[in-house]
Amino acid sequence: METRWAYVARSLMQRISEGAYRVGTTLPKELELAEELGVSRSTIRAALRSLQDAGMISRKRNAGTRVEAARPTNGPESFHQTLATIEDVAQYGVETKRVVRDIVEEAVDPELALRLGCSPGRTWVRVTSLRVSRTKSALPICWTDVYIDAEIGRAVKSRVRRYQGLIASLVEEDCGRRTAEIRQSIRATRVSALVAQAINVEAGMPVLEIERRYLDSKAKVYLMSRSYHPADRFHYESRLLRQNSSVG
Repeated sequence: METRWAYVARSLMQRISEGAYRVGTTLPKELELAEELGVSRSTIRAALRSLQDAGMISRKRNAGTRVEAARPTNGPESFHQTLATIEDVAQYGVETKRVVRDIVEEAVDPELALRLGCSPGRTWVRVTSLRVSRTKSALPICWTDVYIDAEIGRAVKSRVRRYQGLIASLVEEDCGRRTAEIRQSIRATRVSALVAQAINVEAGMPVLEIERRYLDSKAKVYLMSRSYHPADRFHYESRLLRQNSSVG
């Protein structure tokens, strides 16, 4: 028997595919949809979450629910992410679940030290975890290594296993270290046999590496994450706006 939220999701998908809600427009508010369809707001939220997982809509705080595609763009095991602000990155931590595998202190090598802006051999706290979807199967979305400045890392590591938001958000809550900027790089790479097995991909197959360096108000890196995503389980999207009309 079809659940109520699944019925609502199917109805909204049909409206979008038929053009009642066009790509690029904003859906009515949750309360309006609930009243129109005769269901609760929680049912509407569950239905919209399903559409978001399918890549058909994006949801942003204070910006509403935007139609992104007329048909589902994501497979049943994929994860869709739209980023435009630091708050969007934090929302990713809310929408997924962290499964911590290891928390250790280690001296960073020269290559990693260069990315962190510190001297080789300096100690950082490394948190290794898997990210899985809260609403889909348990197949991992990615493997993530998070490196935290040792002084801060020692202050928060006792809470990391229970905290489900981004570690940067935990650092801000417990230590007052606020992210002023995130510098991100994306590339295709290959991972070790250990990582390949953990994220359920064939050894030697390319994966998507997303590196994010979190800078404080003094432009100092205090945290860095490196995530490895199977190509068929992650869809990344960003929005670029023109700021200067004279740019060709």
